[in-house]
Amino acid sequence: MTPDPLIDRFRRGDPQAFEVLVRRWQHPVFAYLGRLGLDRRDGEEVAQEAFVRTWQQRERFDPARAGFATWLLTIARNLAFDRIARDGRHPPRSLDTLPEAIDEAPGPAERHRLAERRAALRAALATLPAADRSVLALSYFRDLDMATIARIEGCSEAAVKQRLYRARRALRQRLEDFHD
Repeated sequence: MTPDPLIDRFRRGDPQAFEVLVRRWQHPVFAYLGRLGLDRRDGEEVAQEAFVRTWQQRERFDPARAGFATWLLTIARNLAFDRIARDGRHPPRSLDTLPEAIDEAPGPAERHRLAERRAALRAALATLPAADRSVLALSYFRDLDMATIARIEGCSEAAVKQRLYRARRALRQRLEDFHD
């Protein structure tokens, strides 16, 4: 892989390079944290802490082992799970950061149907264990391959495939229950 000059500058402690990386990655990190179940306030705090840690630990980043996105999302994921465990609670039931369905100009009935489907999907996702939501978010919303997801999750590709299978099956069942 070709070395990225921006990453090299970041690793050497260039604050402007870090600022560019923060601007580039703040929305994807925040969206990922929302999909893990953090509310807006917690998501903002955890995202900020993830960027602070990347800066503080920049010398430990090894581009030969993982890409910057993998490293950053791993830090964010670990901080999110720590926050959930520390608070002794399950993540909120609302996943407001899911993208809205896009339609040219839906009528009122169609908008209502879409809102119900989004609400059902959010509710179904919220019932999944955080680790299952994480692999779904990384696979479907970040479009990462199995090897990258496995590195972020700290498990084997087989474990990622198993979690995805289990999560999709659970979602399908919960959504079928909604339609019955």
